[in-house]
Amino acid sequence: MNVAIPRESIEFVETTVTVNGVAVVTGVTIAVVARGVRPTVFVAPTTLNGKIGYLTPVVALPAEFDIWAKVVSAPETPVVSLGRLTRT
Repeated sequence: MNVAIPRESIEFVETTVTVNGVAVVTGVTIAVVARGVRPTVFVAPTTLNGKIGYLTPVVALPAEFDIWAKVVSAPETPVVSLGRLTRT
């Protein structure tokens, strides 16, 4: 999912993580990285009203970020792209 949000705003962005077509809400971690950078550090998602997502980072200038999720599930640990965040 691609989303554009003003850079001055801090907003919760709900995410849907799917693995093999099945929505996953447990064992999920999120990475918000500069566009084109591969994720190396994943953190627990923000939870709001039973939904998972992330809070948008505050930036001084317009920027684009790639959003990734890692799902820890034995025996696999898939990493999936969740789309792009554009800070306007």
